[in-house]
Amino acid sequence: MTRLLCVPAVLAAGAAQAQDANADCPALTSEAQQTLTWVGNRFPNGMLFCRAIRIDDASDAFAVTIGSSSPFKPRRPDRAEEGTFNGTEVQWYRGEDAANPSILIRETLLELPDGRVAHIFIRTDSQD
Repeated sequence: MTRLLCVPAVLAAGAAQAQDANADCPALTSEAQQTLTWVGNRFPNGMLFCRAIRIDDASDAFAVTIGSSSPFKPRRPDRAEEGTFNGTEVQWYRGEDAANPSILIRETLLELPDGRVAHIFIRTDSQD
């Protein structure tokens, strides 16, 4: 997907806490680091929220939430595309924005090797 925009799902944490959380966000490839940077927030329940921000215009590219559980609960009727993410097969689910129904939202859950889950959230205006 080309123009990806995430919807901030949580409130910003304090600056020091956010600075520490940036280092905890997943590693970006060297190619991705040329155009993206992380803005991270850690919460008392241990959840980490990372927003990938485009360096050139400060727009959101996508978001990842990592924790012991996720508030996102996939529903079979919302299934959209299947794909791969970092070599792992994933099922993408449709989301919706009642204020802007033309926006395409896709989200998925990945189980991490340490037992935590990663919720990946993409918001875009194009299927491309």
